[in-house]
Amino acid sequence: MVFSWSDYLQKLDDLRAQGARVFTVGYSVLGRPVYGVFKGSFTGGQVLVQAAMHAREGVTTPVVLQMMENYTGDVGIWCLPMVNPDGVQLADAGLSSVTDEEKRAYVLEINGGSEDFSLWKANINAVDLNVNFPAKWGTGSQNVTYPSPGNYIGEYPLDQPESRAIHDFTLKIQPSVTLSYHAKGEVIYKGFECADPYPELAQSIGESTGYGVFSSGGSAGGYKDWFVTTTYLPGVTVEVGESSVSYRDLYAQTDAIYARNAQVLDICARFVQDIFNG
Repeated sequence: MVFSWSDYLQKLDDLRAQGARVFTVGYSVLGRPVYGVFKGSFTGGQVLVQAAMHAREGVTTPVVLQMMENYTGDVGIWCLPMVNPDGVQLADAGLSSVTDEEKRAYVLEINGGSEDFSLWKANINAVDLNVNFPAKWGTGSQNVTYPSPGNYIGEYPLDQPESRAIHDFTLKIQPSVTLSYHAKGEVIYKGFECADPYPELAQSIGESTGYGVFSSGGSAGGYKDWFVTTTYLPGVTVEVGESSVSYRDLYAQTDAIYARNAQVLDICARFVQDIFNG
């Protein structure tokens, strides 16, 4: 069981019918829209949630959509439910999802000739979007400098359309808090190197979800890393799902994962109201 592209479009239609604003912030390498969803007020502090930056972590998309569906607060919540649409489709549907013949041959070669893309992290250019941001870019302990199913930093920061789209959108709306949903491990990462603004937010999310809270170590070039160091505002990475479960099988746990995260948007909204909206 996976969450298909048609499932995604249906959920976006459901949110529109509910009164949410659905829009596009950019396009993937293969031309798929990078959609956004908004609820709440445009005034005051804002929260930005993004998910499925890594291809194999598509379960985060239905989780954050369910979070948005059930959010009824006043604080503005912006959500990018599937930052890496080409990658998610590749991981879940395989080569049939790649419409460009040259790209199909390219990803097959990068994947060592295997048609099993269930562990693929990157976008369709074999760049890992979460090491493509200008935050000590290229210095992460697992970074690689060649096209790969995961961890390739790209030729330079923000050289991919998906990473540029989320970067530019973040600058446009200037959120007070960012949440990055990833899988798996049931842990929360906060801060970046010496920068750890408002650690109490991550702690509150940890207490609500039951996930352990840790400071980031060994990473570089991530979206959270960039946001924290350029704004000195709280960026939190939430890793959902049990480590022992395969990425594909996590889809069967979507409702259980949502239940653990059901209060997260309200926690962020209260934090923004208390700290930034007075």
